[in-house]
Amino acid sequence: MGYRLGVDVGGTFTDLLLFDTASSTFWRHKTPSTPHDSSEGILNGVSAICEKAGITPGDIDYFLHGTTVATNAVLEGKGARVGLVTTEGYRHIMQIARSFVPGGLAGWIVWPKPQPLAALEDTVTIRGRISAEGKEIRPIDDADIRTQISVLKANGVEAITVSLINAYANGAHERRVGELVAEIMPGVPVSLSHEVLPEMQEYERTLTTVANAAVRPVVGKYVSNLRSRLAEAGMNGKLSLLRSDGGLMSAEKAEEHPVNILMSGPAGGVTGAIWVGRNAGIRNILTLDVGGT
Repeated sequence: MGYRLGVDVGGTFTDLLLFDTASSTFWRHKTPSTPHDSSEGILNGVSAICEKAGITPGDIDYFLHGTTVATNAVLEGKGARVGLVTTEGYRHIMQIARSFVPGGLAGWIVWPKPQPLAALEDTVTIRGRISAEGKEIRPIDDADIRTQISVLKANGVEAITVSLINAYANGAHERRVGELVAEIMPGVPVSLSHEVLPEMQEYERTLTTVANAAVRPVVGKYVSNLRSRLAEAGMNGKLSLLRSDGGLMSAEKAEEHPVNILMSGPAGGVTGAIWVGRNAGIRNILTLDVGGT
């Protein structure tokens, strides 16, 4: 006999659905969310729903979790202060972006650009260059890298993004920068663009990796705390988080690459609605997500 538990944390309520894979029996429970520490509300719900089903948390094989922790950190501006290391000549990559301005005629006049998640004063550049074919054109200089990392350390950044030009083709330079960051700033999370989003288009790759760095301390603390509290409650099942595409990723990967769960909560609802529609023979379906907040 096996049990699967789905948990979605909203701003007002935390919803739980427990499913018995052997008998197809399910139980539902709703409990107030605890914004100061979401894991507290989750554990309250886990205890209540297990009591309803007459089981213990140790009987749960899979814990599937949708969360808006990463989303809220970005929307509320509560992410970490991010330091960005990029290639010499590209210091303004976050400010220039794609120079895209929405709207019709003269739309740019009334459109205030959003504040980048990595400020210009927290952006440094290093020498060295990789070609679009992944070949080293100019080697990096450890002394130069150490100097620039020291600038970010003095600025008090809480997370580091390394996004070098053409790193998607060859991440060797980024890996070395990451090693030096770990040496100079131990304990500070480092996000490397060729690991987070190994694709061309420098701005998009940099933006995604910066967003990953911004929410990494928040999500890392949350997921680690949740895993600890579930273990204390006796749950040994696998903890997986919903990705932005409606799929699943391990808790460990979510701590490393939290940018992939930015739309975790809403994506789960859409994916579930699609599954219901497909099994009900409905080809066209409109989903609606109304939150308490």
